Amino acid sequence: MSAFGLRAFSGVTVGVVGGLIGLGIPEIEAKRYEGKLKSGNYLIAVHAGDGEEVDRAKEIFENDG
Repeated sequence: MSAFGLRAFSGVTVGVVGGLIGLGIPEIEAKRYEGKLKSGNYLIAVHAGDGEEVDRAKEIFENDG
């Protein structure tokens, strides 16, 4: 999965919880993310194939604030 920003939906989060649960995120976490999205935050997901890719993604996010 490539990175994506859900704010593009202009704050509409209909189906976000279901979509996140479908990606394997626990319901309680999905609801927390939905609340953050409704407050104007972004959600970015990164698919990493191994630990090295996870570390690289973390590095990119940390460097870009």
